[in-house]
Parts: sequence; structure tokens; C-alpha cells
Amino acid sequence: MTERKIKIGMVLDQRFPPDARVEREAVALVEAGYEVHLLCEIQEGQEPEELYRGIFVHRVNPEEVTFLLPFINVRTRFPYRGLFKAINRFLWNIDTVWHTLIHRFVYRYDIDVLHIHDLRLASTGLAIAEKYELPLVADLHENYPALMEMLKGRENAEKGRRAREKWERIEKFCTFEADRVITVIEESRDRLVLNGVRPQKVIVLPNTVDVEKFETAEVDTETVRKYKPHFVMTYVGHINNRHRGIHTVIEAMAELKDEIPELRFIAAGGYREDYLESLKKLIEHYGLEDRIEFTGWLDETDFVTYIEASDICLCPHLSTEHTDTTFPNKVYLYNLFARPVVVSDCVPLKRYIGESGGGLVFDSGNAHDLAEKIRILYDDPNLRKTLGRQGQDAVKSRFNWKATSNRLIALYNDLTEVPHQFRVPVGI
Repeated sequence: MTERKIKIGMVLDQRFPPDARVEREAVALVEAGYEVHLLCEIQEGQEPEELYRGIFVHRVNPEEVTFLLPFINVRTRFPYRGLFKAINRFLWNIDTVWHTLIHRFVYRYDIDVLHIHDLRLASTGLAIAEKYELPLVADLHENYPALMEMLKGRENAEKGRRAREKWERIEKFCTFEADRVITVIEESRDRLVLNGVRPQKVIVLPNTVDVEKFETAEVDTETVRKYKPHFVMTYVGHINNRHRGIHTVIEAMAELKDEIPELRFIAAGGYREDYLESLKKLIEHYGLEDRIEFTGWLDETDFVTYIEASDICLCPHLSTEHTDTTFPNKVYLYNLFARPVVVSDCVPLKRYIGESGGGLVFDSGNAHDLAEKIRILYDDPNLRKTLGRQGQDAVKSRFNWKATSNRLIALYNDLTEVPHQFRVPVGI
């Protein structure tokens, strides 16, 4: 008889794919001998059930969840909407729809460990974990309280402050109660430990890249050829908020446009329409319409084409509490393809450049300083090659998923050696 595999139940309240972090983690656990089931939202064109890279993917539509009233056998959505839902959200931060979905998921597939991605469903997952006496791993993709303060406070600072306080309470409860906590950067781990979370149960799992996946990605040679006559700067990823710092790039280009006529900027990735409109007004103000291109949404492997077409790559994020406690994996990707990077002085970005030697650092939000760093790299092709090569060596030797994933495997090997009743008491 073969020994039954330990079943990990991951929960993601978004569609999958694409979610590079979730995919990397799940595949690593499958390859380590675990059976991974992923509960996520379904989108048009996706199958409800799929075996994807060894992951058992179970897709659901939260809008279709109903409750069967006893005795009269009538189905209703009453517990999942209106006042009943709001009370559960307010008092316990329990999402009634996902509570039902996770409950069915755990029961149906005989899950051994719950792994909740991001803070939004952590409280809901804890309620189910307690019911079934399961260990729970809280995978915090970012500093969610700081993110909510930034997003909710865009137009109303008081609203942002209240959102932050709410999510700080939720985060404290969930990180104290979870059996293991995952963060993406040392600064996030240190923040939780300062708030009283036991350091022994927090691991740092950086957003490093899957080298093989990107090195085997197909490159559109026609697109690369199109940009050859120009000096190209590239940014890849979401373009959805001022904290991305794209406006700083535009202002730096305005300073350099006469000095470097061939200067071009590609913003490769999806965008939020209203934010893009504000950027276009800035571009028009500086007369840069023919210098800047927004590609729209791309699959992450499509980023490789634009990185290959670039001379330097940028991560101009504004330094905030949120960006100082997370790390954008685009920087690893830039360096993987030997492109020198110019990053703002967000704490983790500045530390990475110091450790890797893969680029230059400018003062966050300072367009003149960014222009100066661009000018330095434009004037010195040898420096570009040296920085790019140093960054590539660092990614291939240290900052890659193959090296990083060992931490995740070690976490699960440690966690699953003890009975399911294992819990870490609050405050200990």
C-alpha cells in the first residue's frame, strides 16, 4: 500500500492563473511530494475543475452560493448578502460566502492543511481551520493595512486612516492565531515580530523568479527589432496608482528629451483607466506623446520581449510604508536578462542593489535625480554591461525561486510532522 499524500488546501479569492506567486508555491509543494488543491474564483472561459501543473484547481463562482433552508427545502442567498453578511464582516471579518466555499472544499477533498493567500480571507480561513482542527498558513503577499490606507486615503485621509486601523486589528488577530505566517520581505517579518508575533513561526519567502520559465519564454524578435534605433527604458507590471512612480519617469524624460532625442519609455502591463488618463495629461503637457508607449495587459512571459528590447529597466516606486515593506519581483526579472536597473530608494530596493550590484538608486519622487541616473547609464555603455552582468549573476546564484523554495518546503516539512491539533497559543 502507498502512503497517503498530505493534502494542502490553498485558497485564493481571485482567478487562477495568472498568479505567479501562488503558482510557484503550489508547484514547489507538488514537486516536494505534497498533494495541492487550490480553491479560487472562476472566470469566463475557465473550467471548474482542472489539473494544472500538478495542482488540483477547483474554481467556483461566489455569486452562485446558496443555502438550503431546512424542513422546506428551499435554496436562498439570504446568509450571503445584506445585513447578515455585513454583521459577520463587521464583528468577525468573516466572509459568509467564502466561509461556505472553504467549508465545502475542506470537507470534500479531506484537506490536511489550509493555506490562505493574502489577508482578506485569513479570518474566514481561521474559522474553518478551528472547526476541523487544521493547521493554517497565512501567506501575506504585502503589507495590507498600509496598502488599504494608501488606496482608501487617495481622496479622503480619514477614510484611509480608519481602513488601516481596521486591517491592523485583523492582521494582528490572524498572525497571532495562524500556525505559520509567510511574508515576502524581511521588513514585513520584522514589523510583525515588533507587534508581538513569535519570530519562530514567521518565514520570509521572497518574490524571486522562476529562471527556467522566463529563460524559455518566446521572444517577439520583430518587436525587439523595432526598438533597436532607440535608447529604451522599460517598466513592467501593473500601472494602477501614483505609488508606482510612473509620473516621476515622465518628468525625468521631460528634462532629457532634447539631450537624448532617441530616448523612449515602454510601460508594459495592465493599467487602471483613470490613472492612465492622468498620466496621458502629463505626457501631453511635456510633449512626449511619441516617446512613451503603454502596451496594456500582458502575460508575464510576454514581459521578456520588452525587457530584451530595452537598454535599461526601471522601478520608480514612491517610498511609502507599503513599498518599504514589500518587494516587486520585476527587479529580479530585469536583472535575469542582464539589464541594469534604476530603482527608487525604497528600503528593500536599495538593499537589493547593494547586495546584487545590479543597478543604480535614485531619490524617490525626485525626477531630476532619476534623470541624472539615466544620463549616467546612457553615457556609459560599459557601465550598463557591468551592472547588468552583476545583477544577472546575483539572480542566477541567489535571488531565484529554486533557491528560495527550500524555505517553503522546510516550513511544510516541519508543520506536518506534528498532529493536526497542533496550534500556537495566542501571545506565546
